[in-house]
Order: sequence, then structure tokens, then C-alpha cells
Amino acid sequence: MTLQSRTVKYDNGLGEVTYTKYPQSRSVRVMVSSKGEIKVTLPTYTSYQEAERFLFSVGGSIVAKRKEILSRLETARQTGAPSLYEINKLAHKILPQRTRQMYELMSSKVKIRDSRGNLVEDPFRYNRVAIKNNSSNWGSCSTLRNINLNMNLVRLPQELMDYVIAHELCHLVYPNHSDRFHKLLNAITDGKEKVLSARLKRVKL
Repeated sequence: MTLQSRTVKYDNGLGEVTYTKYPQSRSVRVMVSSKGEIKVTLPTYTSYQEAERFLFSVGGSIVAKRKEILSRLETARQTGAPSLYEINKLAHKILPQRTRQMYELMSSKVKIRDSRGNLVEDPFRYNRVAIKNNSSNWGSCSTLRNINLNMNLVRLPQELMDYVIAHELCHLVYPNHSDRFHKLLNAITDGKEKVLSARLKRVKL
């Protein structure tokens, strides 16, 4: 299926904006990529003019966000520090693979039993891993057994990265912070759950 797409260049701080029509889209959405590119997605039945009007209605915040990202990219270029784009690329390479490794390690390390004492089959099974640039959390999981991980995990020490991944995998067994959840996570981390949690809290997101 060929997607309908067009690129427009603006002189009002937006720069080049790519509009793409998706059959599955239900509304107009605007995003700024980690490279400072503005992308607008819209339903096939929505005109480009309507999408443009929506973009202009939120343009102030989008321009500010783009400016911030471009500034970070320039600072990273000058200092040699990794850019958001590079961190995101590294995260997509490392985090799904590490999640799989942690899943296999945890599956072999502990066995989960239900309230009747029966062995739970594949308790840490997950569907997919999504990488996001969150500012509010290091990770989360959904009722669909999908795991979301913050791309900045790759900037943490390995032990803290593994702790966050283990935390989310444990939530697939206990979707809360009950005593059973903490007991399981503590077993996975060899009794270091509180220590690792305290270390992570000292890291600014």
C-alpha cells in the first residue's frame, strides 16, 4: 500500500513539515522527531488544508519543542555528547534484546504458583517492547502485556537498566506494588531491590 505524503517548507520556525495520510488514523497528530523533524499524520479523508490549520493552531508549542531539540543536537555536536537521535537508535538496538535476555533469565530463575499452588506457565511472557522518550517514568507495561521502556535507560549503569526491565516484567505477574510484587522483584535482584530502587530515585529523568 502506497501512503499519500507531501512535504511543505515553512518560514515561521516550523521548517520542513511532512504530512502523511494513514488509513488507520482517526485524527490529526503532530510530532517532532529526535532529529527535529516535524511530522503530521492524518486520516485519508482529512484534507491537507485541515491538517495545516491544526498544525498552525498548535504551532507555537511545536516550534518551541523543535527549537529545543535542535539546540540539544547542536550542543551534542559541539561537545561530542550523544544526541537524542543517537541515544534513541542505541536504545532500539539494546533494550529489546536485553528485555529478552532478562525474560529468559527470570523464567529460569523463579517459578510462579497461583493461589491453588499450581505452576503458572510462562508468567513473564510479553508481546512487544516499545521505546519512548518519557519524562515521567523509566518504564511501564500495559494490560496487553506490552512493555514501554525509556530510551534513556541506555545511559544508566547496566544494573539499574536491568532493574527497570525486571520491574516491568514482574508487573506482568503482579500488576501492582503489593508485597508479593516486591518479594518477587527482590528475589530476581538477589535481595537488592531496595538498594537499586534508592539508586534509581537519585537519577534525574
